[in-house]
Amino acid sequence: MERLVDRYLRDEARAQIPLHPNQHAYQAGKWVEMALHRLTVQVERTYDHQETALGVFVVIEGAFNNTCYDTMCDALISHGSNYTTVQWIRATLEGHVIVANFNVFSMRLEISRGCLQGGVLSLLLWCLVVDDLLARLNGKAVLIQEYTDDIHLLGARKFPNTVSGLTQWVLLTVETWCNKIGLWVNPDNNGLIAFTRKRKIPGFFETHCFGVEFSLGRSSI
Repeated sequence: MERLVDRYLRDEARAQIPLHPNQHAYQAGKWVEMALHRLTVQVERTYDHQETALGVFVVIEGAFNNTCYDTMCDALISHGSNYTTVQWIRATLEGHVIVANFNVFSMRLEISRGCLQGGVLSLLLWCLVVDDLLARLNGKAVLIQEYTDDIHLLGARKFPNTVSGLTQWVLLTVETWCNKIGLWVNPDNNGLIAFTRKRKIPGFFETHCFGVEFSLGRSSI
């Protein structure tokens, strides 16, 4: 049944309101190498225009385990799914219980978030959720691409302080979006890289997200 619903969502609902073109997971003809190629092209263009680019690489912590059911259902509706399909998917998600036993003690906890591990629909549900973030940053003079729970951002400007400010604004947008749906960025799996031919970057300041400062790496060609 899950496979039938998955086929309906891909062929019917998603055909009317497709995923953002910069999503590279769960879409025919796209894979992670395409995202890396596009990023490389943008970086080379930065060098040609003698600009400074900042690349930010973040991982949404526990994307598949911590996304609320309401968030997933709202994403389904916003992408054209009908009420019956949304309610059926909600019914498959709800009602799961965790039981923990320790000696004579036992605790039961009803789960209210997360996709089913190994579920046919799990990846699609997350793609629909994160699509909202890509749409928010679309056309904001920054390249944003996503592959499952990995997101990379690239902003380029002539002056380092300008690109730093742009990158910080983008990260605050990511943080606001995560707070809205109850997710966060893993501080141990992030990266900030400057792409430039300049030996010094005057006016540059390091960015932060969720109170964690991103340490600057550097790529110079």
